[in-house]
Amino acid sequence: MDFHQIPAGKAPPWDINVVVEIPLRGDGPFSSSAYQPGNYGFVPRTAMDDGEPCEVLVVGSVSVLPGAILRARPIGLAELTDEEDGSVQTRLLAVPLQRLHPFFAGTTSLEALPEALLTQAEEFFIAVRDLLRPRTLRLARWGGAEEAAAVVARAVGAFPPEGAACAGI
Repeated sequence: MDFHQIPAGKAPPWDINVVVEIPLRGDGPFSSSAYQPGNYGFVPRTAMDDGEPCEVLVVGSVSVLPGAILRARPIGLAELTDEEDGSVQTRLLAVPLQRLHPFFAGTTSLEALPEALLTQAEEFFIAVRDLLRPRTLRLARWGGAEEAAAVVARAVGAFPPEGAACAGI
């Protein structure tokens, strides 16, 4: 499947598509004790400052297959700081749209989520990064829904035009 053909969403930045790379699973792919509180993937046709697509954790209890496309609404972001080089990585936190999981229908901000879920998301963001490239990361801060939407809008605008080289998928 050519992920470059999938739009960033139906109405980005508030209605985005997330291509699932790591589905929710009970045992999890991690050597740490981090619980995975949702499906993890990326927003197609986006490019962050490092050229990679926007990464998103869609919270919920419904697992989907890798490669599935979830429609989601961003409700916040996590900024993670690499303690070795000081770089900052941004990860979005989103909720599935009502059709997939009506439980989150009224959830529009991080404040609507239980503190325990935010802790799980933080631990997951750090654990998934450790899998790819062991680093010492820490949560620098949480950002709200408006900030998350601005990140999506900027990443959609930064995606290279058709035919241009792009890092990531």
